[in-house]
Amino acid sequence: MTDIISQKREMRRAMRAARLDHWQALPQAHRALIFGRPPRAILPLIESAEIVGLYHAVPGEVPTTRYAMHLLDIGKMIALPWTREHAGPLAFRLWTGSEETLEKGPWGPQPHMAMPQVVPDALFMPLVAFDASLNRLGQGGGHYDGWCAQHPATRRIGLGWTVQQAERVPTDDHDMPLDAVITEQQVLLPTNERVLP
Repeated sequence: MTDIISQKREMRRAMRAARLDHWQALPQAHRALIFGRPPRAILPLIESAEIVGLYHAVPGEVPTTRYAMHLLDIGKMIALPWTREHAGPLAFRLWTGSEETLEKGPWGPQPHMAMPQVVPDALFMPLVAFDASLNRLGQGGGHYDGWCAQHPATRRIGLGWTVQQAERVPTDDHDMPLDAVITEQQVLLPTNERVLP
């Protein structure tokens, strides 16, 4: 167990640096244009979803603003992560797409506490690293892992840059693989199929 913890810690350090370097090297206008709408290969995972979970990207992470606007335009409801404190459990609250319905949370902007708490049918998740088996390495707090364990029916889709792909992500028994990973170059699916976004 200790070996896996140290492996994850070292991978997080290296992949966070690679992710940030890659993001900073992209022209700002280009960053915003890459992820415009979910690729066709992902549609079977989100077509029947009434509520889709996204996240408010921090520097280095794949931006989700255009995904949110597209999903709202096609009639989906959007939910963002919400937590009362850094170590607190993760929940999701509806977001209208307006900055006015956001408040400052422990990890950055999050829906106002008055917004309804919901369970997304599909969830686009940030990641620090991933591998071809769709294993995900997150920030290390276990927030998404804990939430996904309580809601196993929610489809889990990772968003990352190609530079974040590892040969193998170290996993524990509680780690749940993703249903797909989207990068700026490809979509990875459970069948090891890789398709262009």
